[in-house]
Amino acid sequence: MKLFGKNLKNHFVLAFFSLILFWSAYSLCNNFFVNPVYDFLVRLTSPAKMSDEIVVVTIDDSSINKTGRWPWKRTLYTDIFEYLENVAKAKLIAFDSVLVSYGNKKDDEEFFNRFSKLEKVIPGVFFSKNKSHFLNKNKDDLNKIFSKKFFVDVKDIRNTEFKKESEYASSSFSLKEILNSAESIGSVLSFPDKDGTIRKTEHLFFYENRYYPSLALAAYKYLHPETGFILHKDFLKVKTGEKSFDIPVFTDKNGSFSYIRWYRGGEGYYPYKTISACKVIQSYENIKKGKPSLIDASVLADKIVVIGATSTAIKDIKSTPLKFDYPGVYIQATGIDNILNNDFIQRTSKFQETMVLIITVIAGFSAIFYFPPLYSSILLTFLGVGYFYVCMFFLYPNNIAPDAVTPVVFIACTMLLGYGYEYFIEDAEKVKTRKLIAKYVSKDIMEEILKDPDRVKLEGKRADITILFVDIRNFTRLSEILDPEQISELLNEYFSVLIPVIFKYRGTVNKFIGDAVMAIFGAPLENPGHAEDSVRCAYEILQKVNDLKVKWVLEDDKPDINIGIGISSGEAFVGNVGAEERLEYSAIGNTVNVANRLEGFNKLYKTSILISESTYERVKDVVKVEEVDSVHVTQNSEPIKIFELKGLIQN
Repeated sequence: MKLFGKNLKNHFVLAFFSLILFWSAYSLCNNFFVNPVYDFLVRLTSPAKMSDEIVVVTIDDSSINKTGRWPWKRTLYTDIFEYLENVAKAKLIAFDSVLVSYGNKKDDEEFFNRFSKLEKVIPGVFFSKNKSHFLNKNKDDLNKIFSKKFFVDVKDIRNTEFKKESEYASSSFSLKEILNSAESIGSVLSFPDKDGTIRKTEHLFFYENRYYPSLALAAYKYLHPETGFILHKDFLKVKTGEKSFDIPVFTDKNGSFSYIRWYRGGEGYYPYKTISACKVIQSYENIKKGKPSLIDASVLADKIVVIGATSTAIKDIKSTPLKFDYPGVYIQATGIDNILNNDFIQRTSKFQETMVLIITVIAGFSAIFYFPPLYSSILLTFLGVGYFYVCMFFLYPNNIAPDAVTPVVFIACTMLLGYGYEYFIEDAEKVKTRKLIAKYVSKDIMEEILKDPDRVKLEGKRADITILFVDIRNFTRLSEILDPEQISELLNEYFSVLIPVIFKYRGTVNKFIGDAVMAIFGAPLENPGHAEDSVRCAYEILQKVNDLKVKWVLEDDKPDINIGIGISSGEAFVGNVGAEERLEYSAIGNTVNVANRLEGFNKLYKTSILISESTYERVKDVVKVEEVDSVHVTQNSEPIKIFELKGLIQN
């Protein structure tokens, strides 16, 4: 079935339901399936090759149990910092926490004093879009220190609108003493999606007309002080000397975000070598007392160490594609790893996803409307499965993450619409075809044709058939004495008697020629008994017409009529004949000519039904006949015997 050959109304119906179904499918996928499928593919394709430059020190349940209840004394933090910087010689210490309040005065003084002597610790900071989210008593002083020391130089070439809409309204800062001593500082803010899962991160935070880095970007900047940044709508260019790389980002009203490239391995889903904070504290205590360290300090030498909480009591637990209870410290470590190795997931843009969906729909409907159902269903199944396969085994492993589910659902919707459309339209076409065929063939033949159309060859073939012609005698004279309305009424009643009998005996009404009817037996559906069916049909027609004559005798305005029937059997060409603009299913050949001439001979021989010799030889066991003559049907033909049908032999 060709799409463009359909009625325009059907196109509108298809378009209307397509719009509803595709929009519903898109909304359903976008709200319920896209992110879970993305998470599944991320878990499946996340590599185990994380950076060996990063080590995580965790404030875990063991540390809380051994060291004391939370919150800890500030000096315990400095024990960890000093061990990592001075003993283990770590390259960098990223602290996934924000200290915003004072504690015990004596402990705080010791902490601030010891912290001021450290050079490699990068503490955290928070930002908020809510202006009153953080209440700082000495905000002006803190902001002055903050803006002077920790901003990064960024050339923002995005649309000004994006810059304004993504601005943060308040900051948690940190304690003044920490701000004065720290060399760098970075945001530890995380960005869960609507379902609470963290999939992306922001690298730059616009606050009071300046940009501040994330903890990961601050760590990179600390290691490469000469680094500059250029923020585009689709990527963040990181330029270090003559070297540069682009971090893929997507920009919306909330900011510019990158999708995190996750890693699995190590202990369960937690990547990176992990050391409990209590072991670091105890090792530092042992060293100060001249005892051996509990850990091998060399494993921390020249490493980037990320410190954070994993204890369930502290509840710095997040939901990520890898795991629903994923400690935040590993998210920060992963962010640093991504920047160090320029390893990010590139999500396809809305425009790209829309183009994929459009191509999917066009390809789907084209396959359905231009290929047989079996081929198109196989093709579309392979298309859907193949697309998902490419996503799973080629794109996601190579950091390209398109929407893997909506195109597949759209293919299913296309199949539902396309095959549904074909089913209902073809059902309507079948109803029309039934009505059309019913005008020419019997109900039984029609059902067989519709059941198995391949049995019917309309393109043309030679076939063994029987032709029957039936005509009203002296119809021309009747036409001259009766009004056209009376003629029409008479013929309608006459044909109403005639046609059902032809159908009863599996005949096909080929054409009406005025008052004459030509019927074919044995085509388009093959029927070995076509000759017998034709003579039985002729005999019953004669009886029905005689009954009709009796009825018309009682009606003053109806004439007395007589009919002549000619029947011949043999080979003829049957099929569609005519021009491209108009075709007609018909029969051509000598068999047709003989039947037509026999119908006319009835007037000459004063008979009603004449059959040819070829027909008689096929039905002589079931008919009563009288040989009439041997005649030349055409001028140059051999003479044939013709017989008058007198009756039927009852079985």
